Amino acid sequence: MNTIMRNAKFSDFNDVNNLMLELHNLHVKNRNDVFKATDSPMKEEYFKDLLNNQDVKLFVIENLENSEIVGYSNLKLMNTPNIDIVVKSKYIYIDDFCIKQAYKRKGIGKKLFNFILEYAKQQCVDSVQLNVWSFNEDAIEFYKFMGMKERNVRMEMRV
Repeated sequence: MNTIMRNAKFSDFNDVNNLMLELHNLHVKNRNDVFKATDSPMKEEYFKDLLNNQDVKLFVIENLENSEIVGYSNLKLMNTPNIDIVVKSKYIYIDDFCIKQAYKRKGIGKKLFNFILEYAKQQCVDSVQLNVWSFNEDAIEFYKFMGMKERNVRMEMRV
């Protein structure tokens, strides 16, 4: 498949929202105590704010054969808190990483992830970080395959 990675633009909103809906529905299915069902997990105003935020980068991967957006990622350039007990560092936080279900296991996620790594190197960051829900075993397997390692574990107890 012939694809291109590019910066998202406002006209990509509906496609990105549909990608987010696929991911959100997975979250609702597995953690309906945390996530509420919705037809539109991303609001237009929020998307516009992300596009205009200098510390945020939105990338899409487009299938050039049919102009379909098949993947999306939302990255934030961040710094560790300025406190004496933490080593100062600059990092990219992957807030969203979505590949359209029909395109999974076809190398699209790997292309997008490698594109993010190249962008991170250009930004001279120390690391790329993200959070992933423990039920999302496919995503965990993918991120480990790409070379990521666990940094910490967030735990909960329902009371």
